[in-house]
Amino acid sequence: MNYGADENQLTYSHKQIAEWSEKFWNKYHDIDAPKEIEDILSTLADVETQWDLYLVNTYKVDELQNINLDSVNLPFSWFKDWLREIDT
Repeated sequence: MNYGADENQLTYSHKQIAEWSEKFWNKYHDIDAPKEIEDILSTLADVETQWDLYLVNTYKVDELQNINLDSVNLPFSWFKDWLREIDT
């Protein structure tokens, strides 16, 4: 989540972070994962879900077909909130 919170240092795009979150969640959501992984799964699901919702609520279908999704940023405050959520 640190990678998405600082708008001056984006190592990964928000699209990449959402995709990684989904892959990680898919890998661990239905197994008996260690507690530290279980504790972050709901946050990872939220990241991916909010990415999808942000896209459909912000852009028209024809815009989504033509936009470079790697250039789309979620509100940076959301990443800060997710970081706080993970740290608690």
